[in-house]
Amino acid sequence: MDITGGLLVGTLLIIYFLLWKVKRVRQTKNTGIDPEVLKKSESNLQRYMGGMFNLLTGYAVFLIFFHTVNVQFYSLFSRSGILNQNAIKYIGFALGMIGLCFCLYAQVKMGKSWRVGIDETIKTDLITTGLYKIIRNPTYLGLYILNIGVWLIWPTWAIFVLNIFFIYTLEIQVRCEEDFLEKTFGREYIEYKNKTKRYIPFIY
Repeated sequence: MDITGGLLVGTLLIIYFLLWKVKRVRQTKNTGIDPEVLKKSESNLQRYMGGMFNLLTGYAVFLIFFHTVNVQFYSLFSRSGILNQNAIKYIGFALGMIGLCFCLYAQVKMGKSWRVGIDETIKTDLITTGLYKIIRNPTYLGLYILNIGVWLIWPTWAIFVLNIFFIYTLEIQVRCEEDFLEKTFGREYIEYKNKTKRYIPFIY
């Protein structure tokens, strides 16, 4: 049993769900608008993305259980010897918390404009201040950092594969959102896009 790893990853996952749930409930109560729009979209692609995120979440829960009970299946769940240390696990947990802080920041900064998915019915404000002045996607950056943290806690091929699929799925969603924002805000968004990076200031 890997109780330490299970507790650390489980804690990160619980905080992740709480952040989204609390924000969704509070925003719905304050504005009368449910910010969870991904599954209600008229776009086939957006509904498909919603299904993909659900699939990845289910896969993550599955991996947490199998890693905690220390199941071995070929090399999928085998820990890297160099990284399989408690000190590395706590570093991974710290990274995960940093990633969640980015997500929380994005929720607070976006305010009532925050959405899960593309809102095709209500035009929200374009947020370009604070951290958004240098990067366009603090939420997704936070999620990438969170996933790196989880991999440091459990440096296995199974977690690595999860991260690859997660990054690929988010990259598709980011481009869908960029296309939508460009159509919605026109030159304002194009100028903003030209002055910023997706995730890493001055790099990408």
